[in-house]
Amino acid sequence: MTDSNTDIILERKSDKVPDGNCRPTIFVCEGHSIAEYRLSGIQNLGRPADGIMPEVPAYSRFVSRNHGIFETEGRSTTFTAINTTNGILYKGEYLKPWSKIQLRDGDELTVPAGEEETDRSVLLVYASSEERIQFWRRLQQASRDKLTGLSDRESFITWWKQNHKNRDYAQTMLFILDMDDFKQINDREGHNAGDAALKMVADILRRAVRYENQVCRWGGDEFVGIIPVEPSKAKERLAEIAQKIWDDSTDSGYPLSVSIGYVDMHKAKDILDIQGIVGMADQALYTAKSSGKSRIEEHR
Repeated sequence: MTDSNTDIILERKSDKVPDGNCRPTIFVCEGHSIAEYRLSGIQNLGRPADGIMPEVPAYSRFVSRNHGIFETEGRSTTFTAINTTNGILYKGEYLKPWSKIQLRDGDELTVPAGEEETDRSVLLVYASSEERIQFWRRLQQASRDKLTGLSDRESFITWWKQNHKNRDYAQTMLFILDMDDFKQINDREGHNAGDAALKMVADILRRAVRYENQVCRWGGDEFVGIIPVEPSKAKERLAEIAQKIWDDSTDSGYPLSVSIGYVDMHKAKDILDIQGIVGMADQALYTAKSSGKSRIEEHR
């Protein structure tokens, strides 16, 4: 009999041994979103909050700020469960608080979701072989826009459904950004220049938000994103992004302006109706484009 602080190592047979050329990796799957984290030393699994970013973040509201601990030494990794509200499943059973398991290639850990239709569990897959790592990387790429590396539309919508109750989004704006005269870039400079412009805008948007999943390539030369900001400061924040795009593109020799429409998400009838909210922001974008481009307009 052991007390609650005793480490319990659960051993099981595995046909695969750790690949000597691979660093242990954990893939965090939240809906269509798959993130990859290399494991080394002591790393916490948890939900980012109050400016604290765990080494292995998961953004679901069902994940606690401190949900577990990965400890990696060489090619070997253990996971220690922490006493949390929702717990964590291993091989279909809840791990007892402070129990420790030795992870094997292909092992899965699951943070269970709630009972609402939009709730999704968080799946963590441990990979220590090149074959498995490459398999999950292929799945990861399938959920992202191939040119820019941003989330695709479906992944973005799924991410928001999972995270909209996070208190970080108590005040939230959704924006749609359109590149002005993008067709002229393609016609004048060629498609390679157009692709480079899309990648540049994507990189700026990626750096402008706290979490990469907050922005996506919606389609063509349109990007959609969510920024937690007070309504009175939203236009200023978006203007900073537009100015950064102008400055960087001018430095590269192809000056590029953008038009942006945005909307307070909490004014929508259904905060989960991303398509509808994007439609509202798109109306504001139309106003911006009709007023001479290189403008930022709010849906009212």
